[in-house]
Amino acid sequence: MLIAFPFFIAATLTVLVYTVSRGHLQRVSGYGFLFGAPWAWLLDRGWLENVHSRWAEALIAYAVILWIPALLYSVCLWLLVRGFEFLAHRN
Repeated sequence: MLIAFPFFIAATLTVLVYTVSRGHLQRVSGYGFLFGAPWAWLLDRGWLENVHSRWAEALIAYAVILWIPALLYSVCLWLLVRGFEFLAHRN
């Protein structure tokens, strides 16, 4: 359940971006950027070229800002749990 928590956060932020009013959109978007900020060094490399479709650009933005960081957080949590299991079995 701990490993799925980043995906829950990403899903919640995605739903909030679609449902909040324009006045609160900036705050919710800020939470999204805060969520992905630790991974900016990896994700802000221009891996994906300029896309001319608004729908595709939005999809890429959600993936880079919310869903790829959620995957990276989950992988890190999984590695942390596996490391603790390894140390517990080692002793």
